[in-house]
Amino acid sequence: MNKRNIMPDKIVPVRIFSLVLITAITFLIYSNSFNCDWHMDDPPNIVNNRALHIENLMPDSIWQTFFANQGRAESKLYRPLACFTFAINWYIGKDHTFGYHVVNFGFHVATAAALYFLFLRLLALLYKPDEHDTNYIHNIALFAAVLWAINPIQIQAVTYIVQRMAVMAAFFYVLSMLYYVKARTSYQTSSRLSSSTCRQVYYTFLCVLWLICAMGSKENALMLPFSLVLVEWIFFQKSRTDFFRRLSTWGAAAVLLVVTIIIVFVVTGGDPFESMTGWYNKRPFSLEERLFAQPRVLLGYLSQIFYPLPERFSIAHDITLSKSLFHPWTTLPAIGVICALIIGAFLLAKRYPLLSFAILFFFLNHAIESSVLALEIVFEHRNYLPSLFLFLPIAAGLYRLLLQQRQNNRMVYGIMAIAVTFMITSVGLCTYSRNETWATVTTLWADAAKKAPNNIRPLVTLGIKLAWQDHPSDRDYHFAIKLFRRALELPETSRKTEKAEILGNIASVYSRKGENEKAIDTYRQAMELNQSFLKNRSDLMKLLILTGNFNEAADHTEYFINKYPKNPDYPSLMGFIRLWENRPEEALTYFQKALAYGPHQLSLLLNTGVALTRVKSYENGRWFLQQSVKRSPGDLSPLLAMIENRARAGDHNRASEYARRALYGFSVPVIYNRLDNADAEFRTVPITPEYIEPFIKNELKKIK
Repeated sequence: MNKRNIMPDKIVPVRIFSLVLITAITFLIYSNSFNCDWHMDDPPNIVNNRALHIENLMPDSIWQTFFANQGRAESKLYRPLACFTFAINWYIGKDHTFGYHVVNFGFHVATAAALYFLFLRLLALLYKPDEHDTNYIHNIALFAAVLWAINPIQIQAVTYIVQRMAVMAAFFYVLSMLYYVKARTSYQTSSRLSSSTCRQVYYTFLCVLWLICAMGSKENALMLPFSLVLVEWIFFQKSRTDFFRRLSTWGAAAVLLVVTIIIVFVVTGGDPFESMTGWYNKRPFSLEERLFAQPRVLLGYLSQIFYPLPERFSIAHDITLSKSLFHPWTTLPAIGVICALIIGAFLLAKRYPLLSFAILFFFLNHAIESSVLALEIVFEHRNYLPSLFLFLPIAAGLYRLLLQQRQNNRMVYGIMAIAVTFMITSVGLCTYSRNETWATVTTLWADAAKKAPNNIRPLVTLGIKLAWQDHPSDRDYHFAIKLFRRALELPETSRKTEKAEILGNIASVYSRKGENEKAIDTYRQAMELNQSFLKNRSDLMKLLILTGNFNEAADHTEYFINKYPKNPDYPSLMGFIRLWENRPEEALTYFQKALAYGPHQLSLLLNTGVALTRVKSYENGRWFLQQSVKRSPGDLSPLLAMIENRARAGDHNRASEYARRALYGFSVPVIYNRLDNADAEFRTVPITPEYIEPFIKNELKKIK
């Protein structure tokens, strides 16, 4: 005889109705999010990540997506399951955001549905059939799943496309927990030992499979084995009477933990702690400051979850770093509150299991992203997984209170029912309103600038958006510089790295405006603050070359040659500089180094051909220039360089032939503009007009 009554057949339509209701409510709330823009980490992870831009579904194409860490050439896996789904999105719709949002929403609804089924299983362990009817459990599970799905705290995971990684990890996390509970309870639904064992093996296999999938989506799923131990301790206390059953349960949890650790080492290439300390030198805070600040941040997350007004959510937050336990004064009380919550959850686990589990699960699953890793201090999407069970005790308490009032006081019951309906509607409207803010980069960061006026990120992001948009006006440039200057004045901009980066942005704006001297001076200011900020050094080096400041440009180029000896770009640039300094022999030594590592660079072929021409190696120079002409049909410089090469070599027939080709391919004003500015056109190789112009004039006479 079964140890527990099997739920009656009538629950099937109830479950279907529940799933339809979850989907419908969530769809209404997220209906304005399907055309939201790309944001923050979306471009480097998806739009500009060539490893995800597959053209077919062949195994080789799919395999490369598993290593697509922002397009970096790495040999270790990077969230392969999530990246694979991005690649499929790209294959179907390229860079149109609609399809990506549809998939994100689908995973969000699927997570809510899986959570609903997990709630059913866990509640069935606490409430016996003779104490509560089936509808009682279903209503609590449905209520809790809906409250979780519609809360605005989830927006940053669902509407922010790249955070599909967090959504997928939570989805498979819930599935793994569900099948763990099924495996633990399968013996209760079968009278045959063999059937029970087969089910347990099958469910355990699925539990491990979903664990692997969760880890393949995002690494915060590492806490899953610990969550399963928590499930075992909270929900199976009464059933742990048999020593061997208890031993096998904890043994299974240990196996899961070992599997998880192995997966972590495979995914991270054997260095799971790489980001714990290595990135702190790039952050405006230390490890100690982050650890002291996180208790305040966690309580802030909880306040957002339970008081979810749209104005309380932002992509960026003002957060005062905790310098010690007493600065700011809220640091120590926050630590005390969290310790009290955790201790209370342990002490009251038998009396209030749902509340205890929700509290412990929340803090347990913040242990990775809210501890020692050198991540940003605050990000709301980190609550997607930890918040899974927070609404279960609330739903259970409210529903029980409603039932009591329905029996005792109909008027109070009616008022409470209206209040609960109003609460769900209000939370849904808050989520809908908050999704409007995510429509574009400008709306999102303008909102953040208002809510976090002391945070540099919104100001810098808005400045970049203005200055780097298509066809910016002088007013856009002016306002962008104003935003950058304002960011420099903020107290958060205390580290030289941040100041150097912002000054680099200002210099780049000056450069785009054509104010090269201002740009160079600003880059130099940035370099004084941070010599190792490579982007500023690289941009300054290129601008110095374009303005003919070759001595200073050579110093910076030499720095890059020493730092990246196998990169062909820097010896190529150094050869280019020496060529303009009329030192072709030295230029050739650098071009030879560059050719060893990048023989197919188009500019390198042209530069080498010109250098060989200058050292009177005309035929060798001719070969390189011919390759350049062939591979760059839309470029005038190789043709002019070839005319000079043949003229210097005394091959006037070929010089005339290339002069004709230049006249057929380009207008006369374009050719003469290039010749007239030959001494100051530092964007391309130097040419000698007196060797070229006679052949151009002669061919012009023939055409006329």
